[in-house]
Amino acid sequence: HLNKIDKIHKNMKKQKICIIGDGLSGLTAALVLSGLKVDVDLISLNKSFKNVPDRRVTAISQSNYKFLSDYLPTKDLKSFWSCKNINLYHEKSDQYYNFMNLSDKNKNIIHIIKNNDLKKIIIKKINKYKNVNIIKGEVKKIDTKKSKILIKNKNLFYDLILVCLGRKSNIVSDIVGKRNIKIDKNEIALTSMVEHNSLISDPKQYFLKEGPLAILPINKKTFSFVWSLNKEFINLKDEKIKDFVSLNLKKVLGSNINFYLEHPDIFPISFKFNINFSKKNTLVLGESSYNIRPIAGQGFNLILRDIQKLFQYIKENQSLGLPIKDSLIIKKFVLSRKPENLLFGLGIDFTNNFFKHNKSFSSIKDFILKDINKFDFLKRISLKISDKGIFSL
Repeated sequence: HLNKIDKIHKNMKKQKICIIGDGLSGLTAALVLSGLKVDVDLISLNKSFKNVPDRRVTAISQSNYKFLSDYLPTKDLKSFWSCKNINLYHEKSDQYYNFMNLSDKNKNIIHIIKNNDLKKIIIKKINKYKNVNIIKGEVKKIDTKKSKILIKNKNLFYDLILVCLGRKSNIVSDIVGKRNIKIDKNEIALTSMVEHNSLISDPKQYFLKEGPLAILPINKKTFSFVWSLNKEFINLKDEKIKDFVSLNLKKVLGSNINFYLEHPDIFPISFKFNINFSKKNTLVLGESSYNIRPIAGQGFNLILRDIQKLFQYIKENQSLGLPIKDSLIIKKFVLSRKPENLLFGLGIDFTNNFFKHNKSFSSIKDFILKDINKFDFLKRISLKISDKGIFSL
């Protein structure tokens, strides 16, 4: 039986995977899946591969960091800012109360890096892989029945097509349709880098009356922030936005802090979850399939778990001498990842609603939060879910 499997392996034509999109999701998928015995085509619109300026940062949980670090050079891991604590605050009567501290026996629990820095590290790595081919161009069409794409007036055929094009792509809607679960409350997020003279070495999550504010340090003197707001709080002219943010950062961090704030970027936020993830041998990954609110930095962590699971299923198929195309890989992936991604997204949305400023609900909220930091088992559960996911319990 083993000899037969060995013969199948030798006679099998090397299988091909296409990854459409050169954002963090697409690049990470190319990095990880290139470790399999497959050829990978990464389709990139960016002809020079120079990144569009991106002042956002990514916060990666310990288990995901450990997984990702297996694919990155040791020297590049120094670009991550590793933290041992996360502090959570809620606002009451213009005061900020530290209602929970998350830590794990002085171990690192979160690793933070600039999006652009992580992209550069991954691009440099995959450029060295002989089985990764970067194709510059725009995919005009995906034929899911024949597992082929149309690019540069050429038809290219694949065993598996992964679409990582973000939330606005027409190609995505053509594949998965327009049925989705969507919660849109007319909110935006502000984000930027802040250089400062204070000691802010660990991330902080503030639940303010205007909306949740995350402080994510990338070194001793610089942090990024993401502030989710209802549009009513940001009905300002563009030149006034920086002043608005500066004033509120002073309130939160203390009037004695001096800092330089770059002009914030603004992007819309909502919770959206596509009902369908796939069609035939085509699978939609990352923000193409779902997007969640920027609380607790969980968006990219979900995507990393998706990529890990996909890698696992493809590797299992290869070990049995089974093809990728027309296999059960996508079906197993969807059954495995879809429930957790939905529950996680809804959980983040519930958290956002729980902390919203509401006078009639404030006394109940205060009662719940008053002694919550004393319950170590709740903190252990919170840490485990944020690190490994809901189904890790």
